[in-house]
Amino acid sequence: MRPALSSTYPLTDLSIPKGVAEPVISCSPGPSWFCLRAAGRREHLAALRLTQRTQVEAFAPRIRVRRERRTGGVDTLLEGLFPGYLFARFCHPAQTRHVVSTAGVLGLVTFGGPPPALLDATIDRLRLHALPSAVAPAQVAPIFSEGDWVRVAAGCFRGSEGRVRECTPRQDRVCLLLSLLGHEVEISLPADHLIARSRQAASVSAALRPVNAHRPAFH
Repeated sequence: MRPALSSTYPLTDLSIPKGVAEPVISCSPGPSWFCLRAAGRREHLAALRLTQRTQVEAFAPRIRVRRERRTGGVDTLLEGLFPGYLFARFCHPAQTRHVVSTAGVLGLVTFGGPPPALLDATIDRLRLHALPSAVAPAQVAPIFSEGDWVRVAAGCFRGSEGRVRECTPRQDRVCLLLSLLGHEVEISLPADHLIARSRQAASVSAALRPVNAHRPAFH
């Protein structure tokens, strides 16, 4: 049975990832880490305002991701690791009113009772995998494995989809099997021209692919 949500703050339910320590209810007067909801997937701006307005330490983890451009090619962007959520370290309930009244903050995350505090070790672990807020997006080297389904995002084969057959040791080129004119054609393309596909789309394409498809080499 799902626990009731508190009516004090506009909150949402969150699941705890496997392997991460469960939050502990903190009743000490000292500052602890809490999870907050942010407005409009702008958690990094809410974290900045919290630091500037209330001098509260805030953390909105961000990571680099690869996205296909509408005009062709692949861009590297910074996106939130937990879109719409951030973490802040403050004294509850003494500073709660000031925290939740900050522009961009919608409220504390609770599960029908006092807001659960996160262990410092959990935040430290997240910091190891997140990027500093001042880091600009940089090119991310794509990593593909044999059997992965990908989409070609640049070049004359743009829009085609195929399956990874082999990668070079440096991961700079990928050997693909593309379905062209009813045949599976083997070609080699730069890895930065490719973008991974969802598993659901890949399973659909696999079901529609001819069973006895020929594999002529493409030169």
